[in-house]
Amino acid sequence: MLSFVPIHIFLWSLLFCFFMIVYGAELGDINCLREINNSSDSSNQIWDFNFNINTIDLCSSFTGIECMNSGIDEEKVISLKLSNMGLEGQFPHCIENFSWLQNLNLSHNKLFGNIPPDISSKLPYLTSLDLSNNNFYGEIPKAIANLSYLNTLRLDGNQLKGTIPKELGFLPRITVFSVANNLLSGPVPVFVNNNVDVSLSYVNNSGLCGGTTLGSCDEESLFGKPFWYSFVIAFVCSATSVIVTFMDYTQPWKEFKKSSKKSNTIYPLRKELNNQKHTTNVAQLLPLALQEEGNKELCRLLERLIPRMSFMELCKATNYFSSNNIMGLGTTGIMYKAEVPNNCLIAVKRFYDSEKYKRQFLLETMIPGRHMHRNIASLLGFCIEKKERILVYSYISNGTLCHWLHNSQLEWPERIHIAIGIARGLSWLHKKCNIIHLNLSSECVLLDKNFEPKISNFGKAKFIMNQKNHARMRLFLVDEVIGVKGSFEKDIYDFGIILFELITGQKLSLSSDSYSTNYDDDIGVDNSSLRSYISNRLFTDPSDFYYATDKCITGKGFDDKIHGLLEVACKCVKPSMEQRLKMDYVYRTIAAMWKG
Repeated sequence: MLSFVPIHIFLWSLLFCFFMIVYGAELGDINCLREINNSSDSSNQIWDFNFNINTIDLCSSFTGIECMNSGIDEEKVISLKLSNMGLEGQFPHCIENFSWLQNLNLSHNKLFGNIPPDISSKLPYLTSLDLSNNNFYGEIPKAIANLSYLNTLRLDGNQLKGTIPKELGFLPRITVFSVANNLLSGPVPVFVNNNVDVSLSYVNNSGLCGGTTLGSCDEESLFGKPFWYSFVIAFVCSATSVIVTFMDYTQPWKEFKKSSKKSNTIYPLRKELNNQKHTTNVAQLLPLALQEEGNKELCRLLERLIPRMSFMELCKATNYFSSNNIMGLGTTGIMYKAEVPNNCLIAVKRFYDSEKYKRQFLLETMIPGRHMHRNIASLLGFCIEKKERILVYSYISNGTLCHWLHNSQLEWPERIHIAIGIARGLSWLHKKCNIIHLNLSSECVLLDKNFEPKISNFGKAKFIMNQKNHARMRLFLVDEVIGVKGSFEKDIYDFGIILFELITGQKLSLSSDSYSTNYDDDIGVDNSSLRSYISNRLFTDPSDFYYATDKCITGKGFDDKIHGLLEVACKCVKPSMEQRLKMDYVYRTIAAMWKG
């Protein structure tokens, strides 16, 4: 009888581990909310019920919480609005578990301590951060400047000291900024975005200087200079004003001012899409933009999505589009590596012919500009200057998936991680955004420093309209809209090809009717038509293709999982579209391989 005790204990241990895997994330979220609830004063409990994971729906049971479906069966918390809830103590660090959070409002509470210095790495997708009217002290973290999506930052009404990080001035999307009623000192940042209203941003901070609303930081030292020095400065200023006045009445200068008015800053943002009240459908903007003949109206429409950037600043950042800065050549443009004044690297895509690729430019602007996701390439801004059409992306250090597959440098854990990320992003586009990519390949999948895949190149994408709006929208969107029965199967087929490439380490070139590679001695067959090969052999016995598996990932304990991924790939490229898997099912299946 005693011999069964270890087995009994072992089985209970397995059951416990299984429970922790399935419910670990939800339990962590619930515990975080319990911690926040306990930090409120006893007379003002936020949520008055028993915290039981078996009876609580995280996204419908709690006041002040908003969620979104990430494309599958995953509810992600994207908004925490806990203003005036009587919260006490330090910043709730468990909030950092909500990595998809976009809106965080903890204003008008009794929180104190330092603002987390790593907030940008823990909550990278924040668009609004409101910590106003608390008792936070210490310095403002420089890392906040890394929150590239941030459009609202309110830190007023605290006890913050030190200087305001100048890097905050380079936030490309910032429109609301306030640090009033603190103990700050030193120069205020210069915002490259002209749309920031700072008229009341700095009040009751006696040590601040600079900007348009405060005294000059050099004012005190200037008065200490000898009289002759002041006289020289006054004379130069007077002479300059006379020259400027004269030039203002000359025709060449008038024309120069007119042409350069739009490009005097690096990020002149006029309207911000991330405003919570904005509900414009991307698809509705496209026909309007296509009908506009002038750049001015086109820019006005696109600025509702992302910031407009200065052509001259982009010229400087790319060393005037030097060939030494070229990262890659595409079918629609050239990608350059560039560095902006805050020492951040960006990728700049300069389109070849603005008229020929006008539709591609608009689609590549509107889709990633409106739909932000961890597996979609992050678009930072655009530039339209005469015939120039330029897009600016976050710099992706590891290049394309195609490049890495050719060199066979990826181990199996990295390959399955990449497959999951692509499936997650593609499923989200299909289910949440009603968008078909139609140009998916390993060449348009970018890999960041952590090998997280980013889908790019939306120049051939199409929108799927629902039955209610289909007839009306079809008249306007023409080629950019597919009817209710739009085909997602093309994307699924292309994803299957990427899975084959991840398994074989080979690039599979594609044509309209077939996907093919050259003859490969290791496979032992002529792959002139992969579709024919798949139809005739792989669906009969998937193990036939096993010999094509990249040798650097076999024999390391992952063979069963590789074979499982191969079976998924085969089902994605079924000749009959009706037989192909749905993208959400593909994502769940591959994700299970990672967890298993």
